Amino acid sequence: MRVAYNRFAADSDLRAAAAARAADFVETEAEFHLGVLPTEGSHPLTKTLSDDIAASTASGIAQLLAVDGELTAVARRAVVSAAFDTLVDALRKVAGDRSQDAPRVCFSGCGSTGRLAILLEAMWREFWENSNDPAATEIAARASSIMTGGDRALIRSVENFEDYHALGARQVADLALGPHDVLIAVSEGGETSSVLGTVAEALGRGATVVFAYNNPSELLADAVDRSRVVIEDPRVTTLDLFSGPMGLSGSTRMQATTLELLVLGIAMEEALTVSDRDDTASARSRRLTRVDHFARLLASLVSADSLATLAALTDLEHEVYAAGGLVTYFADRFLLDVFSDTTERTPTFMLPAFRRSDDRDAPVSWAFAKDALRTTEQAWHRMLGRAPRGLNWDAAAYRAMDAPQSIVNAPPALNLDEILRYRIGNEADASRWDAPRALALPVVVDRDSAAWAQRAALGLPDHAELVVLAVRSSGALSVSGTDAVPATLGLHLEIEPSPVALFYHLALKLVFNTVSTASMALAGRIRGNWMIQVDPTNKKLIDRATRIIADLAQISYGDACGELFISMEARRRAAAAGGDSTDSPVVAALDRLGRW
Repeated sequence: MRVAYNRFAADSDLRAAAAARAADFVETEAEFHLGVLPTEGSHPLTKTLSDDIAASTASGIAQLLAVDGELTAVARRAVVSAAFDTLVDALRKVAGDRSQDAPRVCFSGCGSTGRLAILLEAMWREFWENSNDPAATEIAARASSIMTGGDRALIRSVENFEDYHALGARQVADLALGPHDVLIAVSEGGETSSVLGTVAEALGRGATVVFAYNNPSELLADAVDRSRVVIEDPRVTTLDLFSGPMGLSGSTRMQATTLELLVLGIAMEEALTVSDRDDTASARSRRLTRVDHFARLLASLVSADSLATLAALTDLEHEVYAAGGLVTYFADRFLLDVFSDTTERTPTFMLPAFRRSDDRDAPVSWAFAKDALRTTEQAWHRMLGRAPRGLNWDAAAYRAMDAPQSIVNAPPALNLDEILRYRIGNEADASRWDAPRALALPVVVDRDSAAWAQRAALGLPDHAELVVLAVRSSGALSVSGTDAVPATLGLHLEIEPSPVALFYHLALKLVFNTVSTASMALAGRIRGNWMIQVDPTNKKLIDRATRIIADLAQISYGDACGELFISMEARRRAAAAGGDSTDSPVVAALDRLGRW
């Protein structure tokens, strides 16, 4: 593997500047040296993941899902804890209050947990929209969500935002949360500055705050001062969901966020369906039964038939990408689930991001997600359960928040108009089909009609391939309308019906997280269980990239950081000269060190 921009790395001035920047990061950014946290560690079950998937796709997928199997025990402890009771009570008050000044609930997160926050809000809204309660519309609107960077960050990451406490705080201020309201903040690592900023601002406004995370509280408080301040604050209810390392090292979009969805989803169901606290034994039994539903879902995913289908889908995606092709997913009710995994592939594996409809210069994303039944504006509303929320901050606002000068000088476009430039609806998009291989992959769930998943209905050109993924619960009727659809892949899973479709959301998350990770392993973008294609756009990722280089090259953290900054500066110079700058600085460093 060769990286073109390594030719710049021999420059002595470049190396001196890189050494100075690396030394500064090592010496002054200890708060972002996170290797001590289990969520950043390497899981022993997947140490040889890339080799194992190359040998057998199905076996590699089973290996990944075995890590998910560890979540059940953690969830069983969490749902019978006092912190969980507090969370349920807070949500129940929001749902049950019929007064004019009823409390609101806001879910807060960044990156994967930001997408989770948006999903939790959508689940809340959909429950009430399907309710016969006379106040359903008003109660549905009591939920909101904060993703660091606003809803535009659902589409593609906003560089550096997660590093800044004040940017999260400002989003709480913009929503005007108050003393009667509830903030449920989620950070897999428990240390994301912007999410901690939402906690601090909500506390300052007198709101009830629950903070969920996936590292041991004592270790987290000892290692990260900004986390300790929140964890030790008596006003904060902490929900410690310590779940160990991820199946893909550091990729908390996987097991950590899955566990958070499971536990917070069970709390939401409990609050929405049980009006008052009942006796402890009944509540405990009911909650543990829901965790058992998750265990049965996992068991059905690792059946021989399911593994064969997941492997076939993984191999198909890999073959399309290897041929220089593109995959376009289509979905209806569960578009947000498919959309979230698709967008998360960009930062995880350094793939081209979603492209605006008016941008003809940026590369086309390898994968994309669309609604075949609605226009873009309708699709956004259907997917979120509301209109998208943009951020309208200008240079003065960023200056007041003490944002980096680079952001003040060029504020990112995060407003509603910018969001709607991403055409996720049924408008024609020739760029999705202008490739050596173009695959349309509709995702049809249970009884949902598949009439839209036809070649003609999707408006596919003749050369486009069509494969339908039908996800069915074991007790559901067969999917209607698929008889005329060629090459259908079917997954028959143990998916328990629930008031907020929790286990459908979990099923789709597990399926797409697993397939996207496995296909990237086949594409060579994973080594062992490290995601080597890392773009270090914030301090947390600089630390992670450094640790990957240190582990794979067997050198010290300081030396690895120096090599990373050499790569970063060489890439910057290559880009300025119009050269190749698309490979990860991690790959460039390992290439220079001869570690291939």
